[in-house]
Amino acid sequence: MFILCLLLWILFNGRFTTEIFLFGVVISAAVYAVSCTLLGFSFEKDKALMRRIPGILKMALIFLREMLKSNLAVTKMVWSGRKLSPCYKTFEAHLRTDAARIVLADCITLTPGTITGTLEGDTLTMHCIDVSMADGSEEAAFICQLQKIEGNGGSEDDV
Repeated sequence: MFILCLLLWILFNGRFTTEIFLFGVVISAAVYAVSCTLLGFSFEKDKALMRRIPGILKMALIFLREMLKSNLAVTKMVWSGRKLSPCYKTFEAHLRTDAARIVLADCITLTPGTITGTLEGDTLTMHCIDVSMADGSEEAAFICQLQKIEGNGGSEDDV
């Protein structure tokens, strides 16, 4: 978090000088100290997050790919004029943390043609505008990547 604060300080100043850099180090250190004291940040949590960044970036790419595929599928359904068969699909996500379950539910909701109806424990119920969109939801790339991210350690609150 310290490095992120320092980089934002330099970026928002618009130029790089020794004075701006040193002042940014002091300000960033103060913000980090207050965050550690009041918000529960720690160096260990920062290290755990840094280890997860590649997995989080891969999750973002998977989400963009799935969103594009879903957009194309929904567009094709609309333009074809065929009768849609909406359905509900309930499945177990097998994720350890609540944060990962919420990220999964949000990814499903943000993907065109699907919406998360309920999230109770590890069980999700999603609504799909067509039965074909529900196939393979238990083995979705979202779930596999979230399980890999969870496997990199961390506390119950982290994803």
